[in-house]
Amino acid sequence: MARELPSLGELEIRVLRLVWQQQPCTERQITDVIQQERSVGRTTVLKTVQRLEAKGLLARVPGDGPVRFRASIDETKVLPALIGRFVQGVLGGSPEPLVAYLAGSEKLSAKDLEALRNICRKIGKDSEKP
Repeated sequence: MARELPSLGELEIRVLRLVWQQQPCTERQITDVIQQERSVGRTTVLKTVQRLEAKGLLARVPGDGPVRFRASIDETKVLPALIGRFVQGVLGGSPEPLVAYLAGSEKLSAKDLEALRNICRKIGKDSEKP
């Protein structure tokens, strides 16, 4: 990633994920989903959207009507950085607890399991290279 990813709080990450899923979307659409998940005020969500915009992660979409937002950076560039921070900061640099959690998780779908198998095959191939 060309620029350093700014620090992000839990609500900021959730809002950013919603925008990736629904973009372009209004602050009201984001607020409606967030309020179904947790008890937060509209102003809290609005402030979170504004912080993400100030950090350069959200951009306004030109046009008439309510202000709509889109992500300024692709999800595939942000998620690896967030996961890396989690592994470093929470797991002390070792992905082993995360792998153990995934191996014991009953919440994994067939698609999730296939993705993990593909990752394991890729890791195996990469480790065979001289």
